[in-house]
Amino acid sequence: MASCAFSPTLPRGLASILVGLLALLQAEPAAQAQQPLRIGTSGNLGLSSSKEQAKSAMTSLKQFIKDETGLDNEIVKQKDWRELAEKMTKKELSLGVFQGYEYAWVQGDHASLKPLVLAVKGTRYQVAYVVTRKDDPASDFAGLKGYTLALPVASRGFPEFFVQRQSQAQGKPMDKFFAKMTTPDNVEDALDDVIDRNVQAAVTDQAGLEAYKRRKPGRFRQLKEVTQSQPVPLAVIAYTEGALEQATLDRFRNGLVQAGQKERGQTLLTLFRLTGFERIPADFDKVLTEARKAYPPEERDK
Repeated sequence: MASCAFSPTLPRGLASILVGLLALLQAEPAAQAQQPLRIGTSGNLGLSSSKEQAKSAMTSLKQFIKDETGLDNEIVKQKDWRELAEKMTKKELSLGVFQGYEYAWVQGDHASLKPLVLAVKGTRYQVAYVVTRKDDPASDFAGLKGYTLALPVASRGFPEFFVQRQSQAQGKPMDKFFAKMTTPDNVEDALDDVIDRNVQAAVTDQAGLEAYKRRKPGRFRQLKEVTQSQPVPLAVIAYTEGALEQATLDRFRNGLVQAGQKERGQTLLTLFRLTGFERIPADFDKVLTEARKAYPPEERDK
């Protein structure tokens, strides 16, 4: 770089201005590095059962990101997955959290959005199940018309979406297909209600069903699966290509994947009801393609 000493041919005032401009240019990269990391979500992540828990989860996530990347950050709830994808494409948001089926919809139209990690709950991919008592006559989803359904808070997200789509395939919205729906706090209560004949069916994910089997094997044997979904990712954290330095992405990815090894990371996983985060697996694109075929975006979803 040329010397910043005053030139004998320049007026002192002009030389001072040039020195000031050079100082600003040199400081600009550092100022940019201090900009908050803006992270969008496609709405309620559906992983916390109350507003208080959701607030605690968001606070924990922000501090975890700060610890792992050194960057201040803000988490911004978007109207829906479309708005999130559009803002990420415009680089108004650097990272985004999508429901797995939403990311399947996004991938075809937003090539600059890339998956960073998967959120995992028990198994790598999520499968939704609708179950009844073993002695119930229903043999498929159509046979559940007019039933009472338990939709636990923990089954919000993809399991609820799956039931909505199945109901629509039968020509009715979910709240019209079923005679009544209850919202117990957890999967165990929902499955107990089925066995105790308080409701006729319940929806859960694979992790919830397997946990019930471990805790109450005798009661589990009184249940039967009526239908199950195509596997989908639970949630995908994605980034905009070119929006962040690779070193920042690597630190963030590694921090999430190793979250269970740190106290703050364990708190984060507990609050979001997750068992961990995983790097993008080799079969990811295939699973997304099959999910998009099984559950294509509707006109209002496009």
